[in-house]
Amino acid sequence: MTFFFYGTLLDRDVIAMVLGHRLPPAAFIPARLYGRSRWRVQGGSYPVAVEDRKGHVDGAIVRGLSARDVAALSAYEGPGYRVVVVGVVVAGRRVPARVFDPIVSRLKPSRRSWDLVRWQRMDKRAFVARITEALSARRRYSRP
Repeated sequence: MTFFFYGTLLDRDVIAMVLGHRLPPAAFIPARLYGRSRWRVQGGSYPVAVEDRKGHVDGAIVRGLSARDVAALSAYEGPGYRVVVVGVVVAGRRVPARVFDPIVSRLKPSRRSWDLVRWQRMDKRAFVARITEALSARRRYSRP
């Protein structure tokens, strides 16, 4: 399956933690999603991409994700998102990709823009500590 990522899953450490394995750098292909803008979510350090007919969001597509990968990604994203198919532009061509689309009634955007490099510098350490704890608790709970 092909997914478009625009937030914390662009960080190689975060996606490796979620999937339980590293993806090669070449797996991330630059892409752009038109008709959306990326904002920091209210009360969090991660982004949401919301409808904005004049906007666009840069990110990357990743192809070849397994059903197990998608299940891990869905658990990570949680009930605040639904998976939808969108058209993203890759090397000048429009291609279909799935994206985790925020349910705005659950995840409200702030008016603060979100940038990966700034997030890595300012928020990543605390974010990774929280998800490390959450992922290890889920793995302990799911063991037979």
